[in-house]
Amino acid sequence: MMIRPALAFGVVVVLGACNDSGPPAQPRASDASHQPKNRTVLQFLEDPAALDEAWARCRNDPGGIGDTPDCRNAGHAKERIMMLGRERAIQSLKS
Repeated sequence: MMIRPALAFGVVVVLGACNDSGPPAQPRASDASHQPKNRTVLQFLEDPAALDEAWARCRNDPGGIGDTPDCRNAGHAKERIMMLGRERAIQSLKS
């Protein structure tokens, strides 16, 4: 019967594909330079230059990096500044 060898070969192929024992993929150095450290809303409020830089970058690419935690936090910081002003926004998050 020819079915058994074919079945055995198929099982070996499937199991071999499931057992990837290679090292995990490491991010390339160029990728790391494009991903800023995620900052909190309070960190953005306390560092206006970082907020302005992140907000400009995020608005420029809303479909790409615009939906990252850093961009969302920058947006929340901008909203808090508009509603409360910078000093009151900082105090509201510290208390």
